Amino acid sequence: MSALVPVPARPTHTASGQPILYFTFDDGPAADTPSVLAALAEHGAQATFFVVGGRVQLLPETLRATLQAGHAVGNHSFTHPRFEGMPQVQLLKEIDETAKAVYEAAADLLPGGRMQLMRPPYGSTDANTEPWVNARGYAMVLWDIDPQDWSQPGTPAIVAQVLAEAAPGAIVLLHDGGGDRSQTAAALHTLLPQLAAAGYAFHALPAGQDG
Repeated sequence: MSALVPVPARPTHTASGQPILYFTFDDGPAADTPSVLAALAEHGAQATFFVVGGRVQLLPETLRATLQAGHAVGNHSFTHPRFEGMPQVQLLKEIDETAKAVYEAAADLLPGGRMQLMRPPYGSTDANTEPWVNARGYAMVLWDIDPQDWSQPGTPAIVAQVLAEAAPGAIVLLHDGGGDRSQTAAALHTLLPQLAAAGYAFHALPAGQDG
């Protein structure tokens, strides 16, 4: 069995002392991804997008736009299944097919030519998941703040939970795919300026495996 790939060290503050918040988006690329990208750009925020390989094949230019904007991209499987209890060959196929789709769409834009972070769909794991993910050279990353935007609770509810739980170094789980994500895009236009006013900087997750 391969050694565990350490999750990259995640700074809680910038060199100048600003607290950092890490926004992440799952399940794209999708129709609402451009709105999310526009909100991030308007407020000078960088983020990490955990992409689904099947969606990448449908919308390769949206993936390219995400990388061209300076955001990071991670692996979120090919068909978005639950990993808990999944046989190894099937799990690795999900990861590998997504890596292939991303490479074919945007190899020239990928730092180091490959993704280095992986998030299991639904956060569904068992004792085998992380070792098997690590065997493909990925660090597995989950989250700290989950406003369940996938359930479309309303923009104010998304905003309120993120603001209430924001803390230096925290990872926020949001979605740009998997359904109508207009509430999420709208929430960013409130969240980002309010959090910036509180001193936060918004960074993509570190992708290096030196943590």
